[in-house]
Amino acid sequence: MLLSRRVVADRPARVGPIPRRLRVLSGWAALLASIGACGSTEPLIPTSVSLNTTALSFTALGQTQQLSPSVTDQNGKALVRASVRWGSSNTGVATVSSTGVVTAAGGGSADVTATAGPATATAQVSVVQTPTELLKVSGDAQSAPPGTTLAAPLVVQLNDPGGSPIAGSSATFAVTQGDGGTGAATVVTGPDGRASTTFTTGTASGSPQAVSVSIAATALSVSFTATAASDPSSFNIGLRYLSSATPAQRQAFTDARLKWQSAITGDLEDAPLQAGAGTCGTSSPAINQDIDDVIILVSVVPMDGPGGTLATAGPCWIRDPGFMPILGRMRLDIADLPTIEAEGLLSTVILHEMGHVLGIGSLWPDHGLLAGPSLPPNNGTDPHFTGIRATNAFNNVGGTAYVGGAKVPVENIGGRGTADGHWRESEFGSELMTGFINAGQNPLSVVSLASLGDEGYAVNLATADAYSLMLSLRAFDTRPKLRLQNDILGGPITKVDRRGRVTGELRR
Repeated sequence: MLLSRRVVADRPARVGPIPRRLRVLSGWAALLASIGACGSTEPLIPTSVSLNTTALSFTALGQTQQLSPSVTDQNGKALVRASVRWGSSNTGVATVSSTGVVTAAGGGSADVTATAGPATATAQVSVVQTPTELLKVSGDAQSAPPGTTLAAPLVVQLNDPGGSPIAGSSATFAVTQGDGGTGAATVVTGPDGRASTTFTTGTASGSPQAVSVSIAATALSVSFTATAASDPSSFNIGLRYLSSATPAQRQAFTDARLKWQSAITGDLEDAPLQAGAGTCGTSSPAINQDIDDVIILVSVVPMDGPGGTLATAGPCWIRDPGFMPILGRMRLDIADLPTIEAEGLLSTVILHEMGHVLGIGSLWPDHGLLAGPSLPPNNGTDPHFTGIRATNAFNNVGGTAYVGGAKVPVENIGGRGTADGHWRESEFGSELMTGFINAGQNPLSVVSLASLGDEGYAVNLATADAYSLMLSLRAFDTRPKLRLQNDILGGPITKVDRRGRVTGELRR
């Protein structure tokens, strides 16, 4: 036993494997130390966000632009995969996707914000639609009788470059051909980008009409056309304005037109007219169209100053045969209009002058209806109208007792343009077609309408105003009268046949 322990005790030491184990333990300790050190590093936090632009502008709804964010940490280093949230202060103006795509949604301004952690960046967005397209939606190429409002309104739509409607822009409707009229002249486009107005055709039967529409502060415009359709069943008076006229003046012309149209019931045969410029007054335009039934050129212009000739009117072109007017002219002196309008006599003066265009006084000699004219070279003292219809009407309103001369008495004083072309003021008093306009009522009598019947018109005598010769003689008003001196248009009257060929000329 003792020998055995010694052997054990004297055995050499085994030292080879121990250092290798220490080296392995030492490596793991270093790794663990390293891992411990990493666990204690400061976390990376987004501290700044910037965008590729701070302002976006759009000219059309639906347009898109990309915003690109750049995020850095507290060490100023880029965080490539940082999470970014997006938002818009007004989604009615601009929306933004989860990837930063901004889309224009409506006019106005908004802020689009990019957020990463506590950091934010903002881009200002402006959406201002640019008008680039004006479309005709409806109402083009319609037809209606003269003086009639078209069935469909004229409608336009204003669009931006993307085809989206633009609200809040002013559209102006202006008549560029014919004497028609619009409802509202300026209309603001609605949310659908549309603006509309009504259109009433002009008074010239068969004539083309046109209305232009333009957008304020742009070069955009479109044009609508219409036709004042011929009306073969009634008498039509067309008015064509050669100068500006106030709404009140235009209304007076319209009222007169309607009054005469209601009295004359028969349509005249349509006739082609090729009238050169200046053939119905120096400023008259060239006319080349079929006319139903008569067109009157209207001018409100300086003539001879206050207190002179108030107006002149008469036919320039007449049909042959028949000697019925086809083109005439009316001129009012702008210097006298304030007085006429202040007296409330504008409508009366215009109604009177329109009667001359239709032939009252102006065409009596050519129809063989004027006997004993007073003007040179005849120098008669009792000019009178010989038509049987007017004579009967004169008797019916109190003329049976008339013994002052032949019937129906025509004016024998006042000189050229007044004498031989009006009823005699001393006998007819306040009747419309004397050479004077009275204060108060100036009735269009059955005598005047009957005289048109003697000239060849179909007339409705029932449309005449109440009138009596005895009452007119008793009428007394201290206010001054307007003398319509020299108001029948002078100059030649051209005759044209039903095929539009000139057949001659009547000299005045």
